[in-house]
Parts: sequence; structure tokens; C-alpha cells
Amino acid sequence: MVGLCGAVDDRTPPDEFVDAIAWRDDEVAHRFVDDGLSVFGSFHPLLSGEQPARARNGEALVWVWGDVYGFGADESYVPRDGPPDGSARYCADLYDQYGMDFVRELNGDFGLVVYDRTAGTVSLVTDRVATRPFFISRPDGERLVFSSLLQALPLHPDVDPQFEAPYLQEYFQLRRVFGVETPLSGVREVPPGSIATVDLADGSLSVDTYWRPSYEPVDEDFETYLDRFTDTFQTVVEEWTRDDLDYGILLSGGSDSRLVQAAMDQPVTAFHIADWMSREANVALEAAETAGDEFHLLQRDPDHEAAALERNPAISNFSGWFDQAYFTGFEDEICEEVDVLVSGLYADSLFKGSKLDARSLSLGSVGTLKLPTRNPVESVEDYVALQTTEVVDPVSYLPGRPPIDSVIADNIRETRDGVVSHGVEYGSLQDLVLYGDFYPMGADTDATFSRSLMHMRPYRTPFLDNRLLDLQQQVPMRYFLQRDFVDRAVEQLSPALAEIPHARTGMPLKHRFPVDWVGGNLKVLWRKHVGDETPPEDHLDHSPWPDRAALLRARNFPIETIVENREPLRELPFVDYEGALDSYRTHMAGDDRSPVLYSLLTFLEAPVLDRVTESDDEASERRTVVEQ
Repeated sequence: MVGLCGAVDDRTPPDEFVDAIAWRDDEVAHRFVDDGLSVFGSFHPLLSGEQPARARNGEALVWVWGDVYGFGADESYVPRDGPPDGSARYCADLYDQYGMDFVRELNGDFGLVVYDRTAGTVSLVTDRVATRPFFISRPDGERLVFSSLLQALPLHPDVDPQFEAPYLQEYFQLRRVFGVETPLSGVREVPPGSIATVDLADGSLSVDTYWRPSYEPVDEDFETYLDRFTDTFQTVVEEWTRDDLDYGILLSGGSDSRLVQAAMDQPVTAFHIADWMSREANVALEAAETAGDEFHLLQRDPDHEAAALERNPAISNFSGWFDQAYFTGFEDEICEEVDVLVSGLYADSLFKGSKLDARSLSLGSVGTLKLPTRNPVESVEDYVALQTTEVVDPVSYLPGRPPIDSVIADNIRETRDGVVSHGVEYGSLQDLVLYGDFYPMGADTDATFSRSLMHMRPYRTPFLDNRLLDLQQQVPMRYFLQRDFVDRAVEQLSPALAEIPHARTGMPLKHRFPVDWVGGNLKVLWRKHVGDETPPEDHLDHSPWPDRAALLRARNFPIETIVENREPLRELPFVDYEGALDSYRTHMAGDDRSPVLYSLLTFLEAPVLDRVTESDDEASERRTVVEQ
């Protein structure tokens, strides 16, 4: 894996803390130790460069984890020129010109560390949505320990890990923790779009948020916005593709990744993950062949999920389940083929209204129709209800815990300036509804997916470019539910790809919204009741992912993992071993407990659990070894 870690402390951190941010043998390691500060990095060779980069005055050092695309806003925006590994040098030059204000107009997917010897400060900087997080702990209010990986922090001797029951409950029931909170006591994430600065003289910490999303729609016609969206998207992709690099695209049977494919002006390698040649796999294959791209089916074997449970919790920041690092089991195959990975992730969140509470019409046993209108969210209570619509409550292995809606509500308050949820400020309740599930990215239930890709290869998703984020905030809400930017953009950029049906709806992307909505709903109902190919096994599905509820019943690793971890389940005060067994038995009897079981399995295999439950003697011995 790649990332940054370090400490504002006179002692050099132990090797196990530093080594935790490394994943592959081919990563480039950087080490810096100065009076009262240590910084360690592990980077992809393509992006590493010489780090830290030194500003011209010689007294400021800059590290970049990730990639910087350019600088400026609106018409003054200029893409970064030069080699892929030039981000740190680029940022150091901007720091010379603008000081820390340069990050306000910085475009990219990055986490920065800036050490200014003259000012006596160390700053941790996140991009607009904190795609690359920093987790921080302040053991005594002066020292600071930071890491891009939550699981690594307890490996530092100054961090005494304990669990925060309310936030751990959010993870168990909702697959994520909102805002900047974490399940570890005293550990928080640096807010999105923010500069967290430590004064080395007195140890004080200040946080300056330089960007937050603000939905301010401008009433223009759809075609105007479609043209802006398509042109901006194509510009973004063209700016950051190079002829001398090989690109891999995570190609689904839907439209989001197909738009990325349509915007690329060179052949790519298309990767599709599945258990069998499902309907979606066949659509992805057709799209690859139509575009002239090489197609790789990454086919899971029967032991894939059990192996993922052993492998993936080590990179978990408690935002997603172990199996959502979907591609790590195929890492070697992917890395042999391509230099850079791209995806269409976050199109749904930004341009398809997936975060809006769309109305639905129940047809009884026939099925449910999703309607192109929304239920208004007019209060914090409405927002909490929206977040907990499908939650199982109570959970057998969380005895005595309050209802999850009260846990969430206790961490949200309205202010004169907007709403604060779990330590993150939003300008309005509407902004919280629209952006709270990915500002910061750690609040997204799929964040493990994106962040696991970052560790494998340099990775980008065009939808999080500043220019598309800015555009989204201007689009009238009706277009998110009653139009389809992505489908229409595919039609403009590649009519041949638009002829191929969407795997879920069965409708070609070229159709306008009314036809697509009616035809898609009818097709879904037809497949449900009349004629759909039956998967070869009960836990398999026509989507790229297995049916988790059925998979838990088909494999032994879930109960084996629970039984193997019976001691920590008995030791921790807020979870219960017998309750865990009860959740599993209830699921096996037919009730769906897969969400809380997948969260529990991820938690039980996370390395941090070993640190929290280690004996006092083990902890003392570990600290003694470190001090020696």
C-alpha cells in the first residue's frame, strides 16, 4: 500500500508503525527525521519522484501522497505539466509563490505534508473530499502521531488504542462512521478540504477548512449542462492520459465506466470481476470488443471471499467491508498489465441522484418501481431516518446499545451557519444530504473500494476532479432524477458504445429518459418474473458481486471466524459472543443479517483488535522493546 506517516515527537517511530503503510515490494520508501519531526512515505515508483521537495528558500519541505492535476479556478485553471512524478516539486514551487494558500486552488487526488522550518509548523493537507486520509492522535495534547492508515496508529507506542462504542456501532450497523470520527478513542481524521497545522513551539493544533461543497443551482436547460458536462469530462480525461503509459479501466456492464472508456483516446485494458460469465460480464465484454480494448475477466474462485477476509482488513479504515477491496486478489495480474488504473466511481453520487431519497411505488408481489421524484428531507430527523431506512435494529451482538438513529442524531447539531455532523460542517441541511456520504470519502460505504485501488497502482476517477465537482453544485436537482448525464455523454462521445444495453435495465444508453425509465422498469420486472438466466449457484448473481446473504450460508468461513475470535468477543464490554452466534444462526434460519455479519467479520480480522485486547504485560513488553 502507499501513504504517509510520522510523528511530531522527539522519538523516531518504531519500524512496525512505518512498515504498516507499505504493501508491495516495488514501492519507493522515503525516510525523513529531523528535530521533533519524522515523516515516512511509501509511494508508487511512477509518482514518487524526489521527496521531500524543497522550496527555493530551502526552509520548506513538501511531500505528496497521490497526484496533483493542476492549479487555478475557472478560466485561470492550468493543468500541471511535466512528468507523472513531479507533484511534490510542483507543490513546492507553488508554496514559494503563495504560501499555504496555494492548496485552495489545487486540483488533484492527494494528501500533503508541508514542513516549514522558518515558521516552525507542520501541516497535513487533504484534498476536497479527503480521498487520501490522514488519521491523527494527540497522546498528550502536544505530540502528534499521524498515518494514512487507521490500522497503523496503534502500532505507535504513544497511541493507547481503545474503542469508542458509539462510532463502532455506526460501523457495525451502517458500514461506515460519519464525518471525521473513528471507532478508536482519541483518533480523528483530518477534515476534507482542510489544512491541519501543528505549531512546533507549543504543540497547538489548528484546522483551516479551505473548501466545502455548497449546492447553489443555476436554472439553465438540460442540454446546456449536458454540453458542459461532456466537454469538461473529456477535457479532464485528455489532460491526464499519456501516450507512454498503459491504462487499465475497471469496466462494469453499466454506463459510468463506459463513459470513461468513451473519453479515452487510446486503447485500454478492461478488467471485469465476476464469478462467472454473467449478464453483466457479457455486456462488459461487448463494450470492450466494441471499443477495441483488451478484456480480462478476473474470475473469483470458491475461496476468494475467505482469502479476502484474511488479506483486506489490514487496510480497513472502517469505511466498507473486507470484500469491497474487490480487486486485491488479482493485484499481480493487474499490475503486470497496466501502469495506471481508472474507474467511473462517484458518478452515481454526483450526477445520478443516488444520495437523494427517490420516491417508490410498491406493486406488491410484482415488485417496486423507483419514481423520478424525491421525498423532501426537511429536518435532521428526516436525514437520520433516511440513513437508517434498511438498518436491522437491535443487533444481537451489541447488547444494551441504544437505537442507531439516536446514536447518529447525538452527533448532529444545527448551527447558525448550517449543520455539523460528526465533526464536519456543512453549509445547510441540503448540503449534508447531498454530500455527507462522501465529504469526506471515509463516510462512504464503498470507500474501501476506491482506497484499495490506490494501493495497487496510481489511480484516478475523473468524477472527483474539481471542475466536475464545481459543475455538479450548479445543476438543478430535477436533472439528477429526470435526466441521465452519463448515458447522454456516452452517446455524444461514442455512439457505438451507446448502442450496447445497460446490464441492469437492458436498455441501450442511447434512449432518452422517458423511454429508458419505462423500458428499464419493465425489463427488470420481466427478468424477475418471466425469463432470466439462473446463476450456476444460489450465491451467484448477474452483478459483479455475489449475493452476500446467500454466500454466508454457502461457506464455512463466517462461523469459523466468529468462533476463532470468541475470546476478544467475550473480553470487550460492548460486544457479545453469544449474540454473535445468535446473529449467525438467525441468518442461517432465513432472516438477512448479512450487513451486521460482514461488519463483524471485518472488525474481528482487523489488526487493531489485537492491540486493543492485548494484555497489560504484552503492552508493557512492546513499549520496552521500542524504547530500547
